[in-house]
Amino acid sequence: MIPSCHALFCRCSLGLAIVYLAAFRVIAADQAPSAAAARWPHEFQEGNYVFHADFDLRERPNLIGEIQRLPKDIADQLQITIAHNPVHLLLFSTQNNYRNYLRTYFPELPERRALFVKRRGPGMVFAYDNREMDVDLRHETTHALLNESLTYVPLWLDEGLAEYYEVPYAERPLTSAHMKFVRLRATLGQVRSVESLEAVDDLANMGGSEYRDAWSWVHFLLHHSDATRACLSRFLQDIQSGLPPGPLSRRLAAEVPDYRSQYLKHFRHFY
Repeated sequence: MIPSCHALFCRCSLGLAIVYLAAFRVIAADQAPSAAAARWPHEFQEGNYVFHADFDLRERPNLIGEIQRLPKDIADQLQITIAHNPVHLLLFSTQNNYRNYLRTYFPELPERRALFVKRRGPGMVFAYDNREMDVDLRHETTHALLNESLTYVPLWLDEGLAEYYEVPYAERPLTSAHMKFVRLRATLGQVRSVESLEAVDDLANMGGSEYRDAWSWVHFLLHHSDATRACLSRFLQDIQSGLPPGPLSRRLAAEVPDYRSQYLKHFRHFY
């Protein structure tokens, strides 16, 4: 979907969202976030990220380190090149500060705990300090890094990858809010088809089960075997190269013909 001048395309999951805007206001029309430096008590750049915060980020020592490693984690695991385009992170000390800012400069956006906003220029992540801020920023910066690096990402795969990388590095293979239920479904022989996820191209039809199942297929592709991981990598590499990738389900069926039964085995026995 290509948004018109004032159109909004939003992907939301459990209070998280990715939002694309063709045009937007930050401080005044056509200004970049850095143009309002005087309004931000704490500003600095680390790698791909330009931080703008109304509180001292030293109070959250693990916050920066976890998202700093995301570009390398994604590049190494998915075997794609991550663009060095800047991603601006606008971080607030309270929910009220966050809401007031968005209502003033982005009144058209939905109310979510964290947002990724993208136009023709740099991507922007908005979040406020809370117990889940680390999760929020890993999720949203995953969207930012993928969408800065690839010409497009299928809706279900974009969210499945963000759900996967929102978990801290050391815990990703084993720890996710989705794991227990996915294992139960696998034990019962239940598997959501990739084709049905590929058919979801409207946010209104993307619910909690779609995010869970998208995560499960990403986990399977990354951790089941060299063949499944290579299938996902080649799919994303073709997108990055500008080649028509076709449906991922079609590739998977050709390269791992029994992938549905392998999916069930994967979650029944993965520890």
